Amino acid sequence: MNFTKNDMINNSIKVAEFKLNQHKQHGVKSTLDIFQVAQLMDTIKYGDNIRRPMNTSIFYNISAN
Repeated sequence: MNFTKNDMINNSIKVAEFKLNQHKQHGVKSTLDIFQVAQLMDTIKYGDNIRRPMNTSIFYNISAN
């Protein structure tokens, strides 16, 4: 079974929607904080256009000079 990029994006959107629905049902007893909720909402809104944080150092270009 081969997954395409669109399949993975659609799956991540469905997971985000499920987690937000669970958060809504649990109310104040939810374990998600506001940053996690915002990230899930961004995943739903922007889908594949969302940028993941890069793991490169900000000082890379300084040492290249």
